[in-house]
Amino acid sequence: MLNLRQLEILRAVVQFRTTVGAAEQLGMSQPSISNTIRHIETVLGFPLFERQSNRLVPTEEAMILLEESEPLFLLRDAVNQRAADLRMGRIGRVRIASTAEISEAVLPRTIADYARQYPQIQISLETRPLDSVLQTVENGLADVAFVISAYDRQALAFELVAELRAVCICPEDHPLAQLKQVTPKDLAGHPLVGPRTANRVGMMIADSFHECGMEYRPSIETRFMNAASRIVGEGWGVAVVDELSAHTALRPGLTVRPFQSKLLFNLVAVTLKTKTLSRQSRRFIKAFSDRVRTQLDEMHAASNSLD
Repeated sequence: MLNLRQLEILRAVVQFRTTVGAAEQLGMSQPSISNTIRHIETVLGFPLFERQSNRLVPTEEAMILLEESEPLFLLRDAVNQRAADLRMGRIGRVRIASTAEISEAVLPRTIADYARQYPQIQISLETRPLDSVLQTVENGLADVAFVISAYDRQALAFELVAELRAVCICPEDHPLAQLKQVTPKDLAGHPLVGPRTANRVGMMIADSFHECGMEYRPSIETRFMNAASRIVGEGWGVAVVDELSAHTALRPGLTVRPFQSKLLFNLVAVTLKTKTLSRQSRRFIKAFSDRVRTQLDEMHAASNSLD
């Protein structure tokens, strides 16, 4: 019978006790206010106001109506506030998928900083193998994924975040630590930990060895490069990995040396081509990219100072 706008007019007249005051409050003309009140009274079949000394005094029925309608105004205000928050990017969600290297090296700091800045944003993180991560985005279960050296998939868009250098991580007292650069030939005879050739990163490392006439045969095979770095950190072997994984695993007694080859690992943000990114997802990708650049700059500056 009554719509929210009519109830809003009724509330304003009750508040100001005049149609003129209500009109000024709502940005309407005084005749429009008066006509609406008369229409409501006609529909309801009883008066809503009594006139006393040029003032409109609400009847008991009018006050009961307003009391019952107040939850509607509270709900409207809440919806409007939620819409404003969405427009300003203060609320929402970001569903992230990643391979283990990035989940360990960059995402923890990025997520923590983002959550502090936007505490109302719901964030989820799935850590999976590369194929599964890409499938998660394709299926709409993740808004964005961050992976190293992905392969093309028709439904996905790939945004380059950074090109990561290949490095060798080894103990400080290891013979390789004395070299300015490590080549595949330098690794001959040393126990090697690294990604298996059954996955894309392992194949890329193997190709860099083959270009130098060497075989890539890790004594301990891992799925992810961060796992290889951690094994070296526990005192066994050396590894060729991306620079982020290596520096994340650094601890006293370990060092990182450049790996002399054309090998680079592309760190990319993966999204679904057919889906428009939310403001939160786009903003998180930027925060992630900024964090990666800052971390790489700090690492390169520290490396140059040691040289």
